[in-house]
Amino acid sequence: MRPVRIVVTFPPGGSSDIVARLISSEMAERFGQSVVVDNRPGAGGTVGATIVAQAQPDGCTLVLSNTAPFSVSPFIYPSVRYDPIRSFTHIASIGAVPNVIVVFGGLGAKSLADLVALARGGPGLNYGSSGVGSVGHVVGELFQRRFKVAMTHVPYNGAAPMRIDLLTGQIPLAFDTLSQALPYARRGALRILAVTSAKRLPGAQDLPAVGELGHPSLVAENWIGLSGPAGIAPAVVQALHRTVGDVVALPAIAARMDELVVVRRPMTSAAFAAFVAAEAAAWQPVLKAAGIRAQ
Repeated sequence: MRPVRIVVTFPPGGSSDIVARLISSEMAERFGQSVVVDNRPGAGGTVGATIVAQAQPDGCTLVLSNTAPFSVSPFIYPSVRYDPIRSFTHIASIGAVPNVIVVFGGLGAKSLADLVALARGGPGLNYGSSGVGSVGHVVGELFQRRFKVAMTHVPYNGAAPMRIDLLTGQIPLAFDTLSQALPYARRGALRILAVTSAKRLPGAQDLPAVGELGHPSLVAENWIGLSGPAGIAPAVVQALHRTVGDVVALPAIAARMDELVVVRRPMTSAAFAAFVAAEAAAWQPVLKAAGIRAQ
């Protein structure tokens, strides 16, 4: 039997990569065949998504689907040749990873209000994201529009190199995932000013949410699921969906996802497909209004 390949659309070290590696070994045990994680980053996740969209629909080539290549990048990269709905079979929802507004520990900003004042009172701040078209990039643009400030976007090839520069103060500010920033914030190396959620989250009750601070336009998350090319047989979809559900429910996997602050969101395959369509429809006008385009 051919191995099952899970394409991750960003480099190693990010939340999507961690989740893919977390579930792949358990999936392999249940399938009785190899499940390999294949990182194919580039162009806001569209490189990896394109590979899967063009693959044979036999259930052996899958993608860890997420917000960037399915809700954002198709609408800002003019060269994208897939449709985030019609080109894929959306199999299973895994969960959502909240984003955060996080600063270098040595920056003189203790709150979101402090950061806004800092951005307004001096030369434009640089902010980092894991790449053009990432959720972090979009939140950074929305932040500038919400507070009428000008900042310079510094896109990285993934979250890991961005975080290195943030930890050393090479960039003062980033829009990162909560799961990746939290350990450094707990040690004092970074400071999380707000979570880009409507309300405070379990496991991070000490962190304010942008919704409660009066900034609902900044609410954004990186949802994660498992998808494949269009046309996968229903029986294969059902088997994959059941396997993902069983794996995510395992106590050890669930505990690790809680540590990573991945909010689990089980749903049927049909409901997940409808969710992806709704997310794409919701983001498209936001991106257009913000004037976000890939260069």
